[in-house]
Amino acid sequence: MTLADWRALIEAYLDGRLSAEAFMRRFIEGWTAGGPLPPPIVALQVAVEQFEAQVNEAREEGAVDDDALRQAAQRALSGLSEASDGPTIAPHTFDRTRAREDMRRFQVRMTGCAGMGCVLVLAWIGLCVLQIYFVSEWVQREFEWGAWPSAVAGFVLAFVPIIGNVLAFLGATHEGWPEWLAAIVFFAAPAATLISGWSRWRRQN
Repeated sequence: MTLADWRALIEAYLDGRLSAEAFMRRFIEGWTAGGPLPPPIVALQVAVEQFEAQVNEAREEGAVDDDALRQAAQRALSGLSEASDGPTIAPHTFDRTRAREDMRRFQVRMTGCAGMGCVLVLAWIGLCVLQIYFVSEWVQREFEWGAWPSAVAGFVLAFVPIIGNVLAFLGATHEGWPEWLAAIVFFAAPAATLISGWSRWRRQN
């Protein structure tokens, strides 16, 4: 589309000869057809994209307020009045379908990563709480200390590598946990987490 075509399209919308939805569809057709795109049209495309998203969400023509789109169209028309067809306008093409698919894949990937990260963090927090609890129980039982001194000592010892795991294992088995379950929770799970984190760090570096 030429400058004159873009100007005519915007004027038809502002004059009321085209509805906002019809203007949106005609604009998208012109945008995806390729060819030179003046800067005012490139700026207007952002408003059209936003209006299109609102229309798709409402699923009903005429239900979306087009004030923002109309203001953007007026600014674009003013910008076009100062422009002219010529070689200074760079050609531009934009594959909307491919861009949306790329964005959708990116969002799905990021959502999956974020979800897995939350699960790992929650699991690690739960493991730390269990380890502090059972170490504190072991300290209180073995040394016959009060609850508060045992809790403080248990908190410190729980984060000492190996020692904290062993004491938590002893505390859990004394409380009735099967030895295999306590071994998985306090030995295998931390080891798997550390190995997984180390492997990711190596891949990133």
